[in-house]
Amino acid sequence: MFMLSPLQLASCAARSPPRPLSKRAGGRLFCAGKRGRQASRMLRSSFQAVQSPAIPTDSPTESTPLDKFPKSKVQSRQNVLPVTETFKKQYADYSTGYASVPGLTYERSEWITDIEGQIPKELEGTLLRNGPAMYVRGEGAERFEKSYLDGDGMVTSVAIKDGKAYFRNKFVRTEDFDKEEKLGKYTEPSIFTAKDPRKPAFFWRLFNDILAGNLKRKQNGAYNVLNWGGNLVAVDYKKPYELDPDTLDTIGHAASPLSSVMHTSHYRTVDEPDGSGRRCVAFLNEVDWRSETTKAVFYEFDEAGNEVSRRAYDYPASYVHDLVVTDNYYILFDCPIKIDFPAVFTKYIFQKSCLSELICEDTDRRPLFRMFPRRGDSREVITIEADYWCYAYHHVNGFENSDGKIFFDTCTWDKFTLYFTDICSPNGQENFPRMKLSRFVIDVDSRKATHHCLSDLPCELPITSWDYTGKPYRHMYLSSSVGTNEAGVNGPMQALTKVTLPTIDALGDAREQEWIPGESKFAMEPFFVARKGAIDEDDGWVVALVHDANYAKSDFGGRGTEMVIIDAKKFEEGPVARIRLPVYIPFGVHGSWSTTYVAGCPKTAELEAIKARDSGRSHVAALIIDNAALSSVLPRVEVTKIAVAAVIVCAILTVFQF
Repeated sequence: MFMLSPLQLASCAARSPPRPLSKRAGGRLFCAGKRGRQASRMLRSSFQAVQSPAIPTDSPTESTPLDKFPKSKVQSRQNVLPVTETFKKQYADYSTGYASVPGLTYERSEWITDIEGQIPKELEGTLLRNGPAMYVRGEGAERFEKSYLDGDGMVTSVAIKDGKAYFRNKFVRTEDFDKEEKLGKYTEPSIFTAKDPRKPAFFWRLFNDILAGNLKRKQNGAYNVLNWGGNLVAVDYKKPYELDPDTLDTIGHAASPLSSVMHTSHYRTVDEPDGSGRRCVAFLNEVDWRSETTKAVFYEFDEAGNEVSRRAYDYPASYVHDLVVTDNYYILFDCPIKIDFPAVFTKYIFQKSCLSELICEDTDRRPLFRMFPRRGDSREVITIEADYWCYAYHHVNGFENSDGKIFFDTCTWDKFTLYFTDICSPNGQENFPRMKLSRFVIDVDSRKATHHCLSDLPCELPITSWDYTGKPYRHMYLSSSVGTNEAGVNGPMQALTKVTLPTIDALGDAREQEWIPGESKFAMEPFFVARKGAIDEDDGWVVALVHDANYAKSDFGGRGTEMVIIDAKKFEEGPVARIRLPVYIPFGVHGSWSTTYVAGCPKTAELEAIKARDSGRSHVAALIIDNAALSSVLPRVEVTKIAVAAVIVCAILTVFQF
């Protein structure tokens, strides 16, 4: 997930077709932190882009009607319900997964003992999840509630080894988090919340934000978490935060190459065709609305965590969210958007809308595929217009075939909701899941991109095997909606669905296998874990967290969370293991599976720190003598002094030992 400021995107309102640009792209050098490495670990190459204009079409930009697409065959959509069924209970249960948690007192680390079924012995690694978890501060008149996506990030881990599971959850201690935690209130403006903690908000928004162009927003470290090359980082939309791989404690910026450069929460891992290993590809899409340009920077990190490639390109200002990487290209999907200028002055400055609500869809143009060279000296950025009007945020995969055509698979939306209103705050009326699974075939020679709908099943948050990223593949796993009515209203995102294509270049006839976790349970983003030594693409497990809206043993208003492990080859049979987490975890945004076992049970250093902390607290507690007994031999004022001194010493010890 990555936010581009609406004012930075203002140039998109009346953009003409792409044109040649010559602005030189730059970048900052590596700065080592306390866990820093040599500056030589980073490599930079900056490119000026030569634009290859799109060939415009005269055909209308309206979306293809839904009844023209192949119908999903999953069981939950075969019984179309009457229009009176609005899925009210399902949406009410679903919404409980967005409840804010208290804060630092909510952090835990412990072995998980409530397990149904058996964790496969050969499964080893760590499920990592990140997402906003605390979005309420203050009480009574001082209570301030932020939009879900503006909440403070909390990383959750479930470390799996030898059939056992260890749980941790810890907040990402950003600079803004520590400041607001100390003050006990929100002080920083955010992207998705209309209400502004700055006072007076009208003057801040008019003079600072709009007229001065200062659009600095809070970093919440909440949108992804990745372990790569021995570096664990929490990502939002700026420079990531390095985390301790043992404890999840926040280390900060610039502790490794991965946490030293700004990049979004989306990345791809791809194998080099020459057999030299796997790369993690991250990117930054930075818009300068004054020059009407976007600077796209693509970073590649090898398996040791070294930055081995950096390519920067300029192109006309646009909005993109995710990327696809093939052997020869980085590919971005340029969504057709524009700025709602009236809303800037009639809503934004009066706290009636947030920054994200100032961006709206542009029906005057189609989306564009922008293709950037990964290799060689070519500066040409190929721009190809899609033949289908839509939006696409999270992409499945992409690859080049033997004829040079590119297959680009994604989840398409027929309306623009920044950000994800149909998923994050659906109501079964105006907002509900309505995505489709789509495949575009891009012909580079003819400059055409042809759309094919693989399924009308509302689906998002797709994943494939990392072993097949950028390669021909057949299997994908998605979060999907359950249920539909005669008016076309769909139920909330609830199930996990495995989609299998008959051939790698198929344009239809996809097989869908659906697993619904329960009546009041809702699956989150899935991840695929390949079995060691696997030959078949789908030989492995699908793992995911599941929100339980009706957990009998809950101490958080009936809410609970479990992790499920599903044999991908026996998908419809459901989980081989359900692992009940010790606390409720809100719906996250993104995450990953670390094949390296991290954030497991405490190691020696952590155990010694815990022992020292507990010892210090016990020692101070012994100094606090019963007030009634002591008052018989000392004046009352002296008792007060002793008690206060003991409390102060306890506080100091606690601070210095954390």
